[in-house]
Amino acid sequence: MPNIWLIRHGQAGDLLGDYDRLSDRGREQSRLAGVRARHIGEVAVVHTGAMKRHHQTREEFEAGFGPLPAAHVDPGWNEFDHQDVIRKAIAAGLEPPSNGRGRAAFSQFFFEAMGRWALGEHDDYVEPYAMFQARVERALNGLVDQLGSGQTAMVFTSGGAISAVCRKLLDLQPQHAFELNTVMVNTGLTRLRVGRGQVSLATLNSHPHFDERPELLTLS
Repeated sequence: MPNIWLIRHGQAGDLLGDYDRLSDRGREQSRLAGVRARHIGEVAVVHTGAMKRHHQTREEFEAGFGPLPAAHVDPGWNEFDHQDVIRKAIAAGLEPPSNGRGRAAFSQFFFEAMGRWALGEHDDYVEPYAMFQARVERALNGLVDQLGSGQTAMVFTSGGAISAVCRKLLDLQPQHAFELNTVMVNTGLTRLRVGRGQVSLATLNSHPHFDERPELLTLS
């Protein structure tokens, strides 16, 4: 039975600035995840999104795990444009938190901004929510079709894409997928099993590599 491991990227940069790069902590997280994941064994197929943080995570993960097959780059695994979602929400009148109000206030604003995006009632986005969900599903279906019996694949991607996969497999409402996205750990591993033409969720957001290094656990 084929297995697919979805690996969220390591800690990245400033959410409102140059986000598409790993921090030093993100690189360490990725190497540590690779070391802990050696039990997975032989990997037949590797896919990554087209984002810099996806490639950097794969490189550091491989340094800990050992040699991996050459990666196939599939932009279908890219994250949604969170900065566009934020900009369009502000333009529509949603108020971002003022300085000093903390992470919880920003998380609430961002959740509301994502809710506006998911409604599907506005056509001002670079990529509407339905298009994002559909492209992630196409990326997953394409990978499933590629796998042979008993093969293992790895995908280096983002939390939003992993949440979109979970939404499909668990028939979640958009707001529940968004809630799931907020607890996705950097370098968390999600395992999918493929059998009889179906994909099922086996493990979600696993991160035992932080059991002995809890100070490295981040969600950004």
